[in-house]
Amino acid sequence: MPPERPTGFSDTLAAEICQRLADGELLGDICRAARMPSRDTVRRWQNENGPFRDRYAIARDQQADALAEEAIHIARNAAAESVTVCRLQIDTIKWLIAKISPKRYGEKVVLDAAVKASIGEAIEKGRERVARMREG
Repeated sequence: MPPERPTGFSDTLAAEICQRLADGELLGDICRAARMPSRDTVRRWQNENGPFRDRYAIARDQQADALAEEAIHIARNAAAESVTVCRLQIDTIKWLIAKISPKRYGEKVVLDAAVKASIGEAIEKGRERVARMREG
């Protein structure tokens, strides 16, 4: 019978999880080892333990940096015959780091400053349009 996974919070395991995340490992891969808690347990620790939640958030931010470095490493070492596979790997990493750290790695939204309509004007135009539709 395999040993039971840990469920109670452990500073030692929490530190290892955060370090491995910061080094670019995925939580699912970390939790795959029988000596590690399940992903559900780690999520419960986040909900119940404020200091762990804070350390975990920092580790996730650092994970995005580690994964970005991995994408650069993949690109630098790409061979002509592996470009398609490398592109898939890099695109997947880019997608993930944009989700993990959207302020730093997400798409930049550019607002068009030329739009000068106020909310009040928009509401009034909408009312006028509804009135015209009712008339005929």
